[in-house]
Amino acid sequence: MSSITIISFIICSLIILSFFRPNSDIFSPGRIFAFIWTFAFGLCNLNFSGLQHEWPPVIWIQLLLGPISFLIGVFFVNVINIGNRVSSINELRSNRQIFEIDHAKLFKSIIILFALFLIAYGAIYLKTHDIPLFSKKPWLARTNFEMFGLGLFLHNVILVLFFTGVYSVMVKKNRIRKGILIFISLISIILYAITLQRFQIFLSIFTVLIFLYYSTFRINVKTIILTAVLLIVLFYLVSSIRAGEIIVAFLYHIGKMKFPFKYAVFTEPYMYVVMNLENYAREISRIDHYSYGFYSFDFITAITGLKHWMKEYFCLPDFPYLISNYFNTSSAFWTIYRDFGVLGIFILPFGGGFALNSLYYSFMKKPSLQKLAFYGILLFAAIFSFFDSIIGYLWFEYNLLMIFLVFKYISSPQLIKSNTL
Repeated sequence: MSSITIISFIICSLIILSFFRPNSDIFSPGRIFAFIWTFAFGLCNLNFSGLQHEWPPVIWIQLLLGPISFLIGVFFVNVINIGNRVSSINELRSNRQIFEIDHAKLFKSIIILFALFLIAYGAIYLKTHDIPLFSKKPWLARTNFEMFGLGLFLHNVILVLFFTGVYSVMVKKNRIRKGILIFISLISIILYAITLQRFQIFLSIFTVLIFLYYSTFRINVKTIILTAVLLIVLFYLVSSIRAGEIIVAFLYHIGKMKFPFKYAVFTEPYMYVVMNLENYAREISRIDHYSYGFYSFDFITAITGLKHWMKEYFCLPDFPYLISNYFNTSSAFWTIYRDFGVLGIFILPFGGGFALNSLYYSFMKKPSLQKLAFYGILLFAAIFSFFDSIIGYLWFEYNLLMIFLVFKYISSPQLIKSNTL
């Protein structure tokens, strides 16, 4: 075990211990981001795969620059707010009135969002005549299950699940309406899951978790750890069935794993973390030109319809220099690096850390559900920065816009009167 791995895992252990301090906030941006990235670097340096390589010092410096710049941005905001009064976790959870909204309008909003989801789903099915899960070529059907413009409403699954969670917690009565919302949430999950997409469902669950953590006493360190353990056990059980053993064996061999085959079940989670950094290291050592914002601001070219035309005209491949075509992600920092180089990898992550922590302090000073929703979805993007950059995608920007519009609609002067209905 290398010294880098030992140091990384020691830092991870210290961060976990800090979770148990009184009034400690598990989801503060600097703490959770530092944990994710030190864990990723520690895991990567175990070198359990034959696809991994030793990184020279210059590559190490460039790999570390993005995460360190982000944490410096977080630190600046911490310094600015030294001595400022912020709410404690228990104060937020005890004072429900700070999260008051118009419950009747929220219910209508969820129904409309679900209806748009169904319309988009039906339109795409009529166009493709195929559902990915039941397709003869599911990998191809998964990619083709989209439609320009209308396809954005498929991502309403995030909004439906989040706002259903909000309604279920904030409204004490109205069991019939709660039942309706839970039912349409389950339908949304099932319909979206059979398209073989899962990332947006994870985002939905995470935003609901963040909401519950800051607004109720239901989520704490123990429940989070227990949930993580249960998910690991479930993953192991699913991977151990006969059909899963074939896939596990396949991944084990193409990953050129160095540990015994009896531990092959750990291949997929290990490789999905470490190969992002491996691909990133390989790509920054070979890149010979920059794309000047094309990938970082993907939503702009996507909404204007120029995205695919520009890719073909400028010959911009999505996955250059991959070590393995199966593991085809390279962390969020590669998106920035391929656009703006070393200077960009310092400035943009610094701004991201500064902005996210500023939002966090703004929420802790003057809490609102809108700030909490924005914080949850942006924190998810920061946590999964080891995997991919999602902030630039059109569907991500669409969800931020819809969250803003829905909260603008459900926050009205007739709030108290509406909540008594």
